Amino acid sequence: MIQQRPGGITLLAIVFILLAIVSTIWSLLVFGVGGLSWMTGFLFSAEDLRSFGGSNTWAGFIGIISAIVQLIVAFGLLGMRRWAWMLALLGAALTLVQGIFGMFSGGLFVFCCGAFGLLIPGGIVFYLLRPHVRAAFGQ
Repeated sequence: MIQQRPGGITLLAIVFILLAIVSTIWSLLVFGVGGLSWMTGFLFSAEDLRSFGGSNTWAGFIGIISAIVQLIVAFGLLGMRRWAWMLALLGAALTLVQGIFGMFSGGLFVFCCGAFGLLIPGGIVFYLLRPHVRAAFGQ
């Protein structure tokens, strides 16, 4: 029996699609800057530039992989797939944990910004754990 998709899941899937698009554009930019910096550092024996370029190249590559996963999760949520619910919940929970650790890495301003930044992933976790949403995904 096919469950009707809750409206919040449609909104969440759209957010994941938009996030995947922005992540792809940003990651390609970081990847390109990193590759160019690495090559420039290699050609001119500038070790700092080469190191910067290498780390940014990897960051861009990981960001592209992340964008692909976000797109897969979005279409999985639209298709009401159980694994997509689990991946979305896991991703939001990891963002919460990362944000909590990040809050304590600076002063009061960082703490306040970090607390504000926890609202969206916290809301996603809260929504995905609601009984009607869990039931819609067969949980």
